[in-house]
This record gives sequence, structure tokens and C-alpha cells, in this order.
Amino acid sequence: MKIRVQAGAMLAAIWVFFTILGGTAEAHFSSTGFSDITVKDKSLEYNVFLLEKELIEALPAIDQDGDGKISESEFAGSHEILTALVHDRLIVTGNSKVGTGTVLVAKKTEKAKMPMIEIDINYDFGEPVDRYMVQYNFYDGTNPDHRSYATIRMGQQSIVQVINSSNNILQMEGYHGADVGTTDTAAAGDSEQKPITTSSSWTSVLKEYTTMGMEHIWSGADHLLFLCGLILAAGASGWTMLKLISAFTIGHSITLVLSALDLASLSPLIVEPLIALSIVFVAFENILRKKDGANTEKKRLAVTVLFGMVHGFGFAEILHGTMSGNIALPLFSFNLGVEIGQLAVLAIVIPVLWLIRKVMTGNRQTWWAYGTSSLVGLMGLYWLIERLISDFKM
Repeated sequence: MKIRVQAGAMLAAIWVFFTILGGTAEAHFSSTGFSDITVKDKSLEYNVFLLEKELIEALPAIDQDGDGKISESEFAGSHEILTALVHDRLIVTGNSKVGTGTVLVAKKTEKAKMPMIEIDINYDFGEPVDRYMVQYNFYDGTNPDHRSYATIRMGQQSIVQVINSSNNILQMEGYHGADVGTTDTAAAGDSEQKPITTSSSWTSVLKEYTTMGMEHIWSGADHLLFLCGLILAAGASGWTMLKLISAFTIGHSITLVLSALDLASLSPLIVEPLIALSIVFVAFENILRKKDGANTEKKRLAVTVLFGMVHGFGFAEILHGTMSGNIALPLFSFNLGVEIGQLAVLAIVIPVLWLIRKVMTGNRQTWWAYGTSSLVGLMGLYWLIERLISDFKM
């Protein structure tokens, strides 16, 4: 009977690792875009940023030679189909009247340290608009996990909202100062303009970026799997577990600050394989480590801080794509969201592992630790290989 219970516990653990934490190899950029929206008196400018492969998925005809990449000549000959795609996937209304988007340019660019496709669209309504509404439908039905981080600007105001399949409609008050389309500087009427959507107070900034941080850690299966590796490294010691998680937090907090201040940056093409490598390292270090007391623990803490810094660059990808102006509150809020997301995951995983350790006794507990660490390492190795192959193709 005990053997059946233990086997069941092992199978349940495998299911947890692969179905909850498995995710996809491209955990952060599997389906991520950006929307830069500038609200004006009579018009709205919309710059949408998409991954090249996702634009090809949505519009296969643009890749005329079928090589998986969009050349300048293919861009030049695709104005009509790009315009049709924009009209189909992006609906903008002003005072309840549907606007006709004019595609100004489509080009390859860089956003959030990643190569992306930028499509610049202008919606001109010809008269002052009291209220705009945007309905974002890119990849609707083909990729339900797609999200776009929207930065909405009106004069000197700026807020960020996350667009996804369950929240794809934005509403904005019209700009009622001087028309900023005639100058690059803020007009005198800025102080009297209406707020964007809702008041852009410190509480709304706190809410938006905290939510963004929580969603980012929950959608990052590799971050979660690394945390599980740290928990396994701690064994049954709650104090060791706390120190390892704190070391990881310190590491990624340092990188977030440096990255937000533009003092350090690293391309996701480098960061993503390194994050996968960190999972492989912590997993096999769990298996191969020697118990030699304080020295081992100090080394493990130092390595955890180092890998925490690497993961911090993964968190910073989104901040690079959305933050402008005052960074203190957004940075604090995003990091707070990441920590809340971590704690929520740990609150679920730790009791499960504790129960399994209670079931496993003697040598079986050792083999359990080896088995689960091996699963973590194999998943990390799979991601590492797939990400390296993906980078090579790009």
C-alpha cells in the first residue's frame, strides 16, 4: 500500500512540474507585443510592435518567399495587405464613429531589447474627439495567450495598461488642450486637459505595474521552475529556503534597478538561454553537491544572487518597453508584483513538497530529491537547446 501511495505521489509531482511549470520554451516572448498610443485633439496615433514570426502567422502572404523572415522588398509590396490586417484586427472609434487607419510605415526595429516589427498607424477624425475607444484583436482566436503592453500618452501624461484576450478594449478621453500635432513640445493647454481613461494617480500606477509584475512571474515558467529548484536545494530547512529565495530576490532587484536606470542591459537573445542554463545548473547542483557545511551554503547563495541578476534582465524586458519619465514608483510596483507572484507560487508548492517528503521516508526521500531535480534539469536543458536554436535562426 505504501508503495502505491509513494508512486502516486511521484506521478502527481511529475504532473505538477510538467503541466503547471512546464510552459513553453519562449516563456517571456512567446506572444508579446507593445502598443504606443498618442492621443491628440482630432486624431490618434497608434504604433504597434509585434514579433516578426507572429506577424507572419497572422499574415502569411507577407512572407512571399516562405523563408520565415520579412525583407524590405516584401514590406514595400505589402502595404495593401498590411492595411487590411490593421482594419481587421484594430478598431478605433472617436465619438462612436469608426476611424479609418492609415498605415504610415512598417519596418523592422527594436523594442524591449528585442527585434520586432513596428507598424505606425494614424486615425484622423477631422474634428475634436471627446472620447476614443480602441479594440485590439491581434491574434484573436489564433493565439489566446497574446498580450500587448500599451503605453498611452496625452501631452505630458502617460499610463500603462496590459491588453490581453480578456481585456482588449481601451477607453480614453479626448485631448482638449492645444493640438499637439503641431509641435513636439507640450502645449500651454496641457494643464487643463482631461485625464487618460482614469486618473493617472500614484495608486493607478501602483496597481498597473504591480499587476504587470505578478502576471510576468506567473507567465514565466522558467522563473517558476528555477524557484522550485531552489526549494529542492534547501531540502527540509525552512531557514535555508528563506535565505536562497532572498538571495534570488536581491539578485533580480539589483538588475531591475540598473536596467531601469539604463546602467546595464542585456539582449533577451542572451538572457533567455542563460535563464534556461540557470535551471540546469541549480538542478544538477542539487544532485552533485557535496555537503561540506558553511562553504557550500555560501557558494550556493552567491550563485543564486548571480542567477537572480540574470533573471532580473528577463523581468526588465517589459520595463524597457513601457517605462518613461519617473521610474521610482513603476520600478517599485513591478518588483512588488514579482515578489507577490513568487510568494503565491511558494504558498502552493511548499506544502505539496512538504507532504510528499512526509510520505517518502529513508532512501526514498533521497531518490525523490534526485528524481525531481533531474526533471527540473531536463526541462531546463530542453529550453536551453530550443532557445539556442531559435536564436541561431534569428
